[in-house]
Amino acid sequence: MKSHQKFTAIAVLFLLLLSSCSLRPDPEPLPFSVQTTLNLLQENSQFVMYLNFKSMRRTEFWKKNISDSILNAEKTFGSLLNTFKVSTGASISEGLDELYYSNSWFGENAIVLKGIFNRTTLDTLLARDSVFSITKSREGTNIYVNNENGLYFFFKDNFTICASNYLKQIDEMIETSDTSKAGLLSNPKMLETIQSVVNKENLWMVTNEKMFIRGLFMNLLETTSGKQVEENDSAAVDTTVTDDNLTVRNLYKAVNSLSFSAKMGTDLSLLVQGECISERTSKYLSEILSGLITVAKLSEKDKQDPETSQMLKNIELDRYDETVYVSVTIDEKNLAAFRSKNLMRTPPEM
Repeated sequence: MKSHQKFTAIAVLFLLLLSSCSLRPDPEPLPFSVQTTLNLLQENSQFVMYLNFKSMRRTEFWKKNISDSILNAEKTFGSLLNTFKVSTGASISEGLDELYYSNSWFGENAIVLKGIFNRTTLDTLLARDSVFSITKSREGTNIYVNNENGLYFFFKDNFTICASNYLKQIDEMIETSDTSKAGLLSNPKMLETIQSVVNKENLWMVTNEKMFIRGLFMNLLETTSGKQVEENDSAAVDTTVTDDNLTVRNLYKAVNSLSFSAKMGTDLSLLVQGECISERTSKYLSEILSGLITVAKLSEKDKQDPETSQMLKNIELDRYDETVYVSVTIDEKNLAAFRSKNLMRTPPEM
């Protein structure tokens, strides 16, 4: 009887131990419709972003915190969303359901929009406004041009617009069929990076370009330290980083890919994933980030800023094998503090 009780006690302790351990988050499956649309993005994409406005509009967080600033958000995003709002009436508040965006280091981009578009609005603009003009592809497809920002776009079907600042990319998108294994689907390295992203329903962005990663790290360092980081490091890719030559400034060399994803509900859960070249370098990265977070917490404590302090308390840092995860929950109370940090600003010029 005693041995049975002892075994039961050990089993309970073991289960409690398992339940107390944090588990590596499982990536959500990439929806089939999203994966097939990736063939319209360029094969050599070094930065890829996906936003599902339709799913985000259903959430309480969007309704309470984002709807009021929709116009400002669209202006901040640049002329891209405004181009389609003016020409088709579709905006992130109504009509525009999904946005896919990719670009390369040389600046060429590829954009796919899904939603409900009003072609009559575009026809009216063409008749009275010189901002938009129209030309035709070799196949006879109507290609619209925004003469102010040099953006080309066409209707792939009634619910899909393809756009690019590069006419050759437009030609490739016209030629791509629904079942073609073309574009980004021909880039297994980037596809693997996308598949590893944890949150895929609402918003995600990924990059495996070292210089993009470097710019994002510089943003983080400058935001947490309050000082400008000197650009005295080489841009060369180094896959043989060791503890002896790995520093904060060249930390990006130890990261194969970096992703940012969000899950929206009552609150906004943000997750940054860094896929490192080895388990050793992921440990070093997590130690650096832990130090930066601690410094930021102490700095905000001295400033007596309760909103920012609460946001920093919500930051969690985890590491599993070669992957480092940084997560934070944003709610109505600390949203203003998060916006003031401007973490999503454009990376510094290289």
